[in-house]
Amino acid sequence: MTDNKTSPNPSFWKNAIDWLLRSQSPASGQARQGRLLAVVLILTELLTLIAAIVAHNVNSIDLAVRISGITISYGIVLTVVWVFLYILNRRGLTTAAGMLLSVALLSLSIALVEQTGPMTATALSITVPVIVAGFFGPPFSAVVVAILAGTAYFVLNLRIEPEYTHTIFAGGASSQTLLVYVNLFFVAVISWLFSRTMRQAFQESSKLNLAIVEQRHEMEARLQTQTRQLQATTSVARTVAGARNLDQLMEDIVRLIRETFGYYHVQVFLVDAEESYAVLRQSTGDVGKALLARGHRLPVGSLSVIGQVTASSRPVIARDTDTDFIHRRNELLPLTRSEMAIPLIVGNQVIGALDLQSVEPDAFEEEMFPTFRALADQLAVAIKNAQLFEMAEENLRELSELSRTTTHRSWIDFLSETRQEERRQVHGVESKAMEIHRSRVVERVLGSGSVIVSSGADGRKAFLAAPIVVRNEVVGVIGVEPDDTREWSQDDLLLIQGIAERAALAVENARLYLQAQRAANREYLINTIASRLQRAPSLALLLESATRELSQALGTDNVYAEISMDHPISQSGKNVSDSNKDAETAREEKGPTDERPISGKSEEVRA
Repeated sequence: MTDNKTSPNPSFWKNAIDWLLRSQSPASGQARQGRLLAVVLILTELLTLIAAIVAHNVNSIDLAVRISGITISYGIVLTVVWVFLYILNRRGLTTAAGMLLSVALLSLSIALVEQTGPMTATALSITVPVIVAGFFGPPFSAVVVAILAGTAYFVLNLRIEPEYTHTIFAGGASSQTLLVYVNLFFVAVISWLFSRTMRQAFQESSKLNLAIVEQRHEMEARLQTQTRQLQATTSVARTVAGARNLDQLMEDIVRLIRETFGYYHVQVFLVDAEESYAVLRQSTGDVGKALLARGHRLPVGSLSVIGQVTASSRPVIARDTDTDFIHRRNELLPLTRSEMAIPLIVGNQVIGALDLQSVEPDAFEEEMFPTFRALADQLAVAIKNAQLFEMAEENLRELSELSRTTTHRSWIDFLSETRQEERRQVHGVESKAMEIHRSRVVERVLGSGSVIVSSGADGRKAFLAAPIVVRNEVVGVIGVEPDDTREWSQDDLLLIQGIAERAALAVENARLYLQAQRAANREYLINTIASRLQRAPSLALLLESATRELSQALGTDNVYAEISMDHPISQSGKNVSDSNKDAETAREEKGPTDERPISGKSEEVRA
């Protein structure tokens, strides 16, 4: 079982190493070079410390003198140099730090060769600066450092042996130094090739990273656009879902599209009933109000974006209004540089167009077509539904008015056949003054069609009256009058309203029953008389039977019937019946006369 308190934290060491090797280079390739150079500098610092410790504790006097001289002379300086180069590299100046490191290592290598001699194995250390320059500097820096190292090595050999130039190719001991020059040349070429290859790889990597970054930004921009389009589509769908008012629906749609996509102008056209003009129904801003006020419209099929889209049923785009002939310039919209119109289609019928205008040329990309087409389809369906809803409401209003008119006429006919004493019932004693007061209350309730209440606190009679309503037609009143003043409660109001509603149902059912019964009795009487007339053996007996039956049915003694074809002709060429018709027409134009039917009185009836 391990102790969590004493166990090392891997993230701590990882963060510590990342901090030590961190470089502020903006490019990713140079940042990786900086991390590698930081490792080299740290290892160089450690090697310097190890060399100082070894030189201090070595037993060989000669070797101690050689190493300690180097250590004492360069130890402090090298430590400061390594720290300075480490800070320089950390700040992102990797190339400068690498070149300075190669120069410092070259100086240190020449110093070691001078102490140990050019013929020793330490002479190969002068190739290390060339490798460092090739790793961290430009490609040509490896060649330059190699030339400097070879020159310094040649001068060092020449100073030790003045005849070095004559003996180097003579086959003596000096000829062994040729291996150092060969190594320098080989390392310089390899380092130059490696540096150039690595730099090209870094450049390609940087270009690839830039391409990836650009692609990511493009994808993010596209994602934002798609997200915005999806939000717009969702918002439009939410807006049109419960829309019933057509004008409010289109106002919300054009405002939402303009705010979401930031277009210069958005408007909606609807094709008229004759399919001749596309009429502007909604537009944005003060310009839109001005266009609506003057009744802006465009002919279907005209040389305009709206005219073409309503005629062809396909989206139409004017990518640059300065050069595109299909755009019809509007003096109220001078900043329009591109325009797109999308048809509003329901089934196979074009009902209008959604018009979008921008201040930028070629502002409408093809990838946005599906979004705008979806918006247009939703808008078209919503407009059609709103129109159908308005038609349904209009039909409902007409049916309601027809039902009310029919109910009114039916009740007028029914009441005209009902005795006055049957129309009104009173519970309790009713004086003449109270009858007049109640008649006024009835008039007020019939006129307002609502409950009227009076508590009697003002000295007048307290009352509570509610209308009897049948199919939105007030046909009567039911009222209550207490003896004293009274504050009516909500329960009282609900009670009388409930009774009035039930009474309305009852009186309507009674009216329908009584009218049906009257119609049945009238039809029975007509059938009975007709059957008796059909059994008459002669014309005289038939007419006699007809007058007798009609007299009994109407309760009168004065009835006559005559069969004749003698029609006197007037001077104008019209017969008497035509003259009678003209007279009746004239009376109708003049208005009602004093003639009126009186129930229970005798009448003359012509058959």
